[in-house]
Amino acid sequence: MKINLIAAALLFGLTGQVSADPLSIDAPSASWAGAYIGAFGGWTNSKTTGTDVTGEEWGPPGAILGMTDAGLIGGVAAGYNFQNGNWVFGPELELGWISNDKLYVDPTDDDDGVYTQYGFYGALTGRVGYVANNTLFYGKGGVVFANMRNAGGEFDGIGNEDGRGKWGFDGNEAGFGEETRTGLTVGAGMEHALSDNWTFKTEYMFADFGTKTYGHVDGDMSQPFDFNNHIHTVKVGLNYRF
Repeated sequence: MKINLIAAALLFGLTGQVSADPLSIDAPSASWAGAYIGAFGGWTNSKTTGTDVTGEEWGPPGAILGMTDAGLIGGVAAGYNFQNGNWVFGPELELGWISNDKLYVDPTDDDDGVYTQYGFYGALTGRVGYVANNTLFYGKGGVVFANMRNAGGEFDGIGNEDGRGKWGFDGNEAGFGEETRTGLTVGAGMEHALSDNWTFKTEYMFADFGTKTYGHVDGDMSQPFDFNNHIHTVKVGLNYRF
């Protein structure tokens, strides 16, 4: 009888404990709300696809010459977090530099080439994420802009004889463009709180700048070339929360 009473008491105690402390996801131990600044660095992989619209230089109309290029990225970021329970959301601005700079010459025809160079860039995005065990898992998306050079067509290393060439391409047999291109970006990452103020993040971002058409170095569009550009980035960084 005593054993039965003890067992009943233990069972009642355990049941009471479970009902008093139901399963729940821990709330974040520190607030993520407020402003932050940070710095980051990482790796990039870009792709350029050049298209000879008329086919006068690379072959039939629509002939394509493409390349990929690996590089580095670095910059600074600032943003503001709003928080509702475990959910965190807000705007973020990043400014930086992309090192990708590559010339590709067709090995089957050394007169055909395509060239892309990146430089200064920026992105304005919105982040939405969820905090679990002091780690923020988030997605982001928005607009991106980057200073970019593109060229494609006949490549001879010096340009044509009258000096109208550029970046080694013949000014009369290639398409040229140098401007700040705008596109769309999406990404995802995670950010872990090292302390009340410092966080460490890792992030993937994809940026698509679409397709742009350029003509000869003097703007003549009788022999246009299309350039499609996009880039993948993987970054690590440190943020300071105020």
